[in-house]
Amino acid sequence: MGKDTVHFKCHHCNHCCTDVVCLPTPWDVIRIVRDTGADPREFLEFITPDEIEEVATNDPTWLRCSGQKYLMALRRDENGCHFLNKATRYCSIYESRPLLCRLYPFKLLESRTGVFKGFVLHDKVGCPRHRDGVYQTGPLYQIYREDDTHQDDYHQLVQVFNRQRHLGKKPEDFISLFIEGLPMAKTLPESELPSAPEAKRAAG
Repeated sequence: MGKDTVHFKCHHCNHCCTDVVCLPTPWDVIRIVRDTGADPREFLEFITPDEIEEVATNDPTWLRCSGQKYLMALRRDENGCHFLNKATRYCSIYESRPLLCRLYPFKLLESRTGVFKGFVLHDKVGCPRHRDGVYQTGPLYQIYREDDTHQDDYHQLVQVFNRQRHLGKKPEDFISLFIEGLPMAKTLPESELPSAPEAKRAAG
């Protein structure tokens, strides 16, 4: 492994689509809806701490409703991810898939001062991590930085949601913070979509 490349090739074992809980950002959800027309209330679910152990209890993406905490996730059933084609066993929204999916199973390496050093493969995941292919790290790093920016927006939206106090508040209400007006947004490039601060102002 060098700074410019990392050895990996996906052999479509489906581990990431069947055994991994995908936690998309609102930007991921917007992309999926814009590109596919899918209803986010059909492909999203909200899971509780007892359904996922890998996320810290103080993670800033926990939504709070009626004394309970929830995380937004892609819906899963006994066959895996909602978007896993049951016949082909391939992702049915591959070109629009969340950035988290695009980065799996890669792990960023940085110096203590934040200087990019490259990527390796996570050693604590169920992926077989076949190494008979080569990935360029430049595009991976661009995805990582984009996801990092989206996470900042996500945290702001969660803060807005968690400050809301109204009777009958449900975790599904979080979708309305960034999905309302989406029919118009489907025609816009991602750079022109409402940002978290704009959603914050709209929510009052």
